Amino acid sequence: MAPKLKLLPAALAAVAVALLIAAIAVKSLIASWIALPAGDALERLRGGQPVTIQEARVAASSSYRAGRVFEPGRYDSDAALAAGRLPEAERRTALNGVALPQLVDEALMAAPASPHNWARRAGLQLARRDYAGARRSLETSLALGRFVPGLTVPRLGILFALMRRAPDPQLDVYFDEQIRIAAASEPAALAGFVVQHAGAEGRAQRLLSTDYMLYKPYLDNLIEARRNQPQQGVGK
Repeated sequence: MAPKLKLLPAALAAVAVALLIAAIAVKSLIASWIALPAGDALERLRGGQPVTIQEARVAASSSYRAGRVFEPGRYDSDAALAAGRLPEAERRTALNGVALPQLVDEALMAAPASPHNWARRAGLQLARRDYAGARRSLETSLALGRFVPGLTVPRLGILFALMRRAPDPQLDVYFDEQIRIAAASEPAALAGFVVQHAGAEGRAQRLLSTDYMLYKPYLDNLIEARRNQPQQGVGK
């Protein structure tokens, strides 16, 4: 009997660990099921593609509710991505009354190593004209990962706004690096950015025109983006 009694604590510990793992798995499964309606809209948002207000509302609401069950750092970040496309009143409703800056801060507390969360915080700080804070948050995002497909173009937008305020050689370095990364990983999104931001095309041209493997896909997408751009004054 003595050997069996000695094995009892180990057996109980193994059972406790198994129960804990099972509980985590169940919570993960429930959260995934709650967030399921958000999947398609979030993928398009990450790729810089448009979504409808209804799709953004569903994505924000379902992601936020999933975050109350499991992995708030992940799901709150998704909720913030979708909620950023909503008008203020609908945003509050989708997030159960939580303000977007608060949600981003909560996502950061839960997942401080996420470059997406820091970039999103930089965007919010920029909107509040907290330029120093936006720069610190953006540089934190870059420190956590320079090559992050889907995040490159949002970073370019923040950098472009900061660079227009005052010349800064370090911001130039960041901007040029992210253009090259975007050209390699998401040339269509880069072309869309250039079309929407006057002054960015010349810089992209100078950076990419000496590298055929980067320049050709970017140029093809730029031509397509300009072709699809709404024409002003047509038919008048």
